[in-house]
Amino acid sequence: MIRSLVTAIASLCILTPAIAQDDRIDELSFDEEQLKEEVVPYFAIGVGPVFNFLLPSTTDVNARATALGLSELKAPVVQIGAEIFAAIGVVPNVRLGFSWVAGTSTSSSDLSVGGTSVKRTMNYGITSRAFHLDYAIVPMKSLAILPGVGLGWGEQSIETFQSQSNLSWTDLTNDATFAPAPNALTRLQQNTLSILPRVNLEYAVTPFLNLRAQAAYNLQISGSDWIANNNATVSNVPSGISVSGLSFQVGVLVGLFN
Repeated sequence: MIRSLVTAIASLCILTPAIAQDDRIDELSFDEEQLKEEVVPYFAIGVGPVFNFLLPSTTDVNARATALGLSELKAPVVQIGAEIFAAIGVVPNVRLGFSWVAGTSTSSSDLSVGGTSVKRTMNYGITSRAFHLDYAIVPMKSLAILPGVGLGWGEQSIETFQSQSNLSWTDLTNDATFAPAPNALTRLQQNTLSILPRVNLEYAVTPFLNLRAQAAYNLQISGSDWIANNNATVSNVPSGISVSGLSFQVGVLVGLFN
Protein backbone atom coordinates (compact mmCIF):
# COMPACT_ATOMS: atom_id res chain seq x y z
CA MET A 1 0.00 0.00 0.00
CA ILE A 2 2.85 2.38 0.81
CA ARG A 3 4.37 1.55 -2.59
CA SER A 4 1.09 2.42 -4.30
CA LEU A 5 0.86 5.74 -2.44
CA VAL A 6 4.45 6.72 -3.43
CA THR A 7 3.71 5.86 -7.06
CA ALA A 8 0.57 8.01 -7.06
CA ILE A 9 2.39 11.00 -5.54
CA ALA A 10 5.23 10.73 -8.08
CA SER A 11 2.80 10.58 -10.97
CA LEU A 12 0.97 13.65 -9.70
CA CYS A 13 4.23 15.62 -9.45
CA ILE A 14 5.09 14.78 -13.07
CA LEU A 15 1.67 15.49 -14.57
CA THR A 16 0.95 18.77 -12.79
CA PRO A 17 3.60 20.88 -14.64
CA ALA A 18 2.66 19.25 -17.95
CA ILE A 19 -1.00 20.15 -17.48
CA ALA A 20 -0.03 23.69 -16.54
CA GLN A 21 2.05 23.98 -19.72
CA ASP A 22 -0.86 22.66 -21.82
CA ASP A 23 -3.10 25.34 -20.35
CA ARG A 24 -0.66 28.04 -21.59
CA ILE A 25 -0.16 26.66 -25.09
CA ASP A 26 -3.06 28.78 -26.35
CA GLU A 27 -1.23 31.88 -25.15
CA LEU A 28 1.68 31.28 -27.50
CA SER A 29 1.73 33.28 -30.76
CA PHE A 30 3.00 31.64 -33.92
CA ASP A 31 2.41 34.66 -36.18
CA GLU A 32 5.46 35.21 -38.39
CA GLU A 33 7.11 38.55 -37.79
CA GLN A 34 7.27 40.71 -40.93
CA LEU A 35 10.87 40.75 -42.11
CA LYS A 36 12.21 44.20 -42.81
CA GLU A 37 13.26 44.65 -46.40
CA GLU A 38 16.90 45.64 -46.63
CA VAL A 39 17.57 48.73 -48.72
CA VAL A 40 20.68 48.21 -50.83
CA PRO A 41 22.46 51.51 -51.60
CA TYR A 42 23.10 52.29 -55.26
CA PHE A 43 26.52 51.21 -56.44
CA ALA A 44 28.12 51.56 -59.86
CA ILE A 45 31.57 51.79 -61.41
CA GLY A 46 31.49 51.96 -65.18
CA VAL A 47 33.18 53.02 -68.38
CA GLY A 48 32.25 52.73 -72.03
CA PRO A 49 31.51 54.34 -75.39
CA VAL A 50 28.66 56.83 -75.85
CA PHE A 51 26.98 58.18 -78.98
CA ASN A 52 25.64 61.72 -78.66
CA PHE A 53 23.24 63.54 -80.99
CA LEU A 54 23.47 67.33 -80.46
CA LEU A 55 20.94 69.78 -81.98
CA PRO A 56 22.53 73.25 -81.91
CA SER A 57 21.16 76.13 -83.96
CA THR A 58 22.84 76.02 -87.38
CA THR A 59 21.04 79.01 -88.95
CA ASP A 60 24.09 81.29 -89.08
CA VAL A 61 26.50 78.49 -89.99
CA ASN A 62 24.24 77.51 -92.88
CA ALA A 63 24.02 81.15 -94.03
CA ARG A 64 27.81 81.07 -94.46
CA ALA A 65 27.64 77.69 -96.19
CA THR A 66 25.02 78.95 -98.65
CA ALA A 67 27.07 82.08 -99.39
CA LEU A 68 30.00 79.82 -100.30
CA GLY A 69 27.89 77.77 -102.70
CA LEU A 70 27.49 74.80 -100.34
CA SER A 71 24.39 72.95 -99.24
CA GLU A 72 23.17 73.36 -95.66
CA LEU A 73 24.76 71.28 -92.93
CA LYS A 74 22.49 68.64 -91.49
CA ALA A 75 21.52 68.34 -87.82
CA PRO A 76 22.12 66.68 -85.46
CA VAL A 77 25.87 66.86 -84.98
CA VAL A 78 26.76 63.24 -84.26
CA GLN A 79 29.39 63.00 -81.51
CA ILE A 80 31.27 59.90 -80.42
CA GLY A 81 33.16 59.59 -77.15
CA ALA A 82 33.28 57.88 -73.77
CA GLU A 83 32.23 58.30 -70.14
CA ILE A 84 33.62 56.96 -66.88
CA PHE A 85 31.83 57.20 -63.51
CA ALA A 86 31.72 55.84 -59.97
CA ALA A 87 29.38 56.07 -56.98
CA ILE A 88 31.27 58.05 -54.35
CA GLY A 89 29.82 56.21 -51.31
CA VAL A 90 30.07 59.20 -48.94
CA VAL A 91 26.65 60.46 -50.04
CA PRO A 92 24.22 57.58 -50.80
CA ASN A 93 23.14 57.25 -54.45
CA VAL A 94 25.43 60.04 -55.66
CA ARG A 95 28.01 59.41 -58.35
CA LEU A 96 30.69 61.41 -60.13
CA GLY A 97 31.67 61.05 -63.77
CA PHE A 98 33.73 62.45 -66.61
CA SER A 99 32.83 62.41 -70.32
CA TRP A 100 34.38 63.38 -73.63
CA VAL A 101 32.53 63.62 -76.96
CA ALA A 102 33.37 65.10 -80.35
CA GLY A 103 31.73 65.24 -83.75
CA THR A 104 31.47 67.12 -87.05
CA SER A 105 28.74 68.02 -89.54
CA THR A 106 30.02 68.38 -93.13
CA SER A 107 28.92 69.86 -96.46
CA SER A 108 30.88 69.55 -99.73
CA SER A 109 30.43 70.61 -103.34
CA ASP A 110 32.41 70.54 -106.59
CA LEU A 111 32.84 74.10 -107.91
CA SER A 112 34.72 76.06 -110.52
CA VAL A 113 37.02 78.88 -109.33
CA GLY A 114 38.64 80.99 -112.05
CA GLY A 115 38.04 78.23 -114.55
CA THR A 116 39.66 75.59 -112.30
CA SER A 117 37.66 72.74 -110.82
CA VAL A 118 37.93 72.47 -107.03
CA LYS A 119 36.19 70.67 -104.23
CA ARG A 120 35.00 73.02 -101.47
CA THR A 121 34.11 71.70 -98.00
CA MET A 122 32.83 73.15 -94.74
CA ASN A 123 33.13 71.30 -91.42
CA TYR A 124 31.29 72.44 -88.29
CA GLY A 125 32.83 70.63 -85.33
CA ILE A 126 31.91 70.56 -81.63
CA THR A 127 34.02 68.96 -78.88
CA SER A 128 33.01 68.79 -75.22
CA ARG A 129 34.60 67.49 -72.02
CA ALA A 130 32.60 67.56 -68.78
CA PHE A 131 32.49 66.55 -65.13
CA HIS A 132 29.09 65.21 -64.04
CA LEU A 133 27.26 64.88 -60.71
CA ASP A 134 24.26 62.49 -60.80
CA TYR A 135 21.76 61.19 -58.24
CA ALA A 136 20.38 57.66 -58.66
CA ILE A 137 16.70 56.81 -58.12
CA VAL A 138 16.14 53.04 -58.25
CA PRO A 139 12.41 52.26 -58.75
CA MET A 140 13.01 48.56 -59.44
CA LYS A 141 15.77 45.99 -59.64
CA SER A 142 18.38 46.74 -62.33
CA LEU A 143 16.73 50.04 -63.37
CA ALA A 144 18.11 53.46 -62.36
CA ILE A 145 16.90 56.98 -63.18
CA LEU A 146 19.70 59.50 -62.74
CA PRO A 147 19.00 63.24 -62.93
CA GLY A 148 22.17 65.27 -62.84
CA VAL A 149 24.18 68.26 -63.97
CA GLY A 150 27.56 68.70 -65.62
CA LEU A 151 30.12 71.45 -66.10
CA GLY A 152 31.62 71.25 -69.57
CA TRP A 153 34.37 72.94 -71.54
CA GLY A 154 35.43 72.47 -75.13
CA GLU A 155 35.49 74.16 -78.49
CA GLN A 156 33.53 74.71 -81.67
CA SER A 157 35.14 75.23 -85.03
CA ILE A 158 34.15 76.20 -88.58
CA GLU A 159 36.65 74.94 -91.12
CA THR A 160 36.36 75.87 -94.80
CA PHE A 161 38.80 74.57 -97.40
CA GLN A 162 39.06 73.94 -101.11
CA SER A 163 41.65 72.45 -103.41
CA GLN A 164 42.29 71.08 -106.85
CA SER A 165 42.28 67.34 -107.28
CA ASN A 166 46.05 67.34 -107.97
CA LEU A 167 48.90 69.49 -106.64
CA SER A 168 52.68 69.52 -106.98
CA TRP A 169 54.94 69.50 -103.93
CA THR A 170 56.56 72.68 -105.24
CA ASP A 171 53.17 74.40 -105.14
CA LEU A 172 53.24 73.96 -101.36
CA THR A 173 56.91 74.73 -100.67
CA ASN A 174 57.36 77.87 -102.78
CA ASP A 175 56.72 80.90 -100.53
CA ALA A 176 55.16 82.85 -103.35
CA THR A 177 52.64 80.11 -103.97
CA PHE A 178 52.18 78.68 -100.47
CA ALA A 179 48.41 78.97 -100.75
CA PRO A 180 47.76 79.78 -104.37
CA ALA A 181 44.23 80.37 -105.54
CA PRO A 182 42.11 78.37 -106.06
CA ASN A 183 43.54 76.42 -103.06
CA ALA A 184 42.58 77.86 -99.66
CA LEU A 185 42.01 76.98 -96.01
CA THR A 186 40.34 78.95 -93.21
CA ARG A 187 39.77 77.57 -89.72
CA LEU A 188 37.79 79.51 -87.11
CA GLN A 189 37.79 78.28 -83.51
CA GLN A 190 36.18 79.32 -80.22
CA ASN A 191 36.64 77.86 -76.73
CA THR A 192 33.38 77.34 -74.81
CA LEU A 193 32.11 76.80 -71.26
CA SER A 194 28.75 75.08 -70.70
CA ILE A 195 26.32 73.74 -68.11
CA LEU A 196 24.74 70.36 -68.94
CA PRO A 197 21.55 69.36 -67.07
CA ARG A 198 20.64 65.79 -68.01
CA VAL A 199 18.61 62.70 -67.15
CA ASN A 200 19.99 59.19 -67.66
CA LEU A 201 17.86 56.05 -67.85
CA GLU A 202 20.12 53.06 -67.20
CA TYR A 203 19.40 49.34 -67.11
CA ALA A 204 21.86 46.77 -65.79
CA VAL A 205 21.45 43.81 -68.13
CA THR A 206 23.94 41.91 -65.97
CA PRO A 207 26.04 42.97 -62.95
CA PHE A 208 28.77 43.79 -65.48
CA LEU A 209 26.84 45.38 -68.42
CA ASN A 210 24.77 48.57 -68.35
CA LEU A 211 22.71 50.17 -71.15
CA ARG A 212 21.98 53.92 -71.20
CA ALA A 213 19.52 56.32 -72.81
CA GLN A 214 19.95 60.04 -72.04
CA ALA A 215 18.26 63.37 -72.68
CA ALA A 216 20.20 66.57 -71.93
CA TYR A 217 20.54 70.25 -72.74
CA ASN A 218 23.92 71.80 -73.49
CA LEU A 219 23.79 75.46 -72.36
CA GLN A 220 26.75 77.58 -73.41
CA ILE A 221 27.42 80.17 -70.70
CA SER A 222 30.69 81.62 -71.99
CA GLY A 223 32.85 81.73 -75.08
CA SER A 224 36.28 83.07 -75.98
CA ASP A 225 37.08 85.25 -78.99
CA TRP A 226 36.95 83.51 -82.34
CA ILE A 227 40.45 82.87 -83.73
CA ALA A 228 41.25 82.31 -87.40
CA ASN A 229 44.08 79.94 -88.39
CA ASN A 230 45.48 80.03 -84.83
CA ASN A 231 46.49 83.66 -85.31
CA ALA A 232 43.93 86.34 -86.13
CA THR A 233 41.09 87.50 -83.84
CA VAL A 234 37.81 87.46 -85.78
CA SER A 235 35.13 90.08 -85.10
CA ASN A 236 31.44 90.25 -86.00
CA VAL A 237 30.88 86.50 -85.73
CA PRO A 238 27.10 85.98 -85.29
CA SER A 239 26.17 85.29 -81.65
CA GLY A 240 23.77 82.59 -82.83
CA ILE A 241 26.72 80.28 -83.54
CA SER A 242 26.70 78.43 -80.24
CA VAL A 243 27.03 74.91 -78.82
CA SER A 244 23.72 75.35 -76.94
CA GLY A 245 21.11 72.77 -77.84
CA LEU A 246 19.11 69.71 -76.91
CA SER A 247 20.94 66.38 -77.11
CA PHE A 248 20.18 62.68 -76.93
CA GLN A 249 22.61 59.91 -76.08
CA VAL A 250 22.91 56.14 -76.00
CA GLY A 251 25.72 54.19 -74.40
CA VAL A 252 27.00 50.72 -73.55
CA LEU A 253 28.91 50.64 -70.28
CA VAL A 254 30.90 47.88 -68.60
CA GLY A 255 31.92 47.63 -64.95
CA LEU A 256 30.18 46.69 -61.70
CA PHE A 257 26.51 47.57 -61.15
CA ASN A 258 23.99 46.60 -58.44
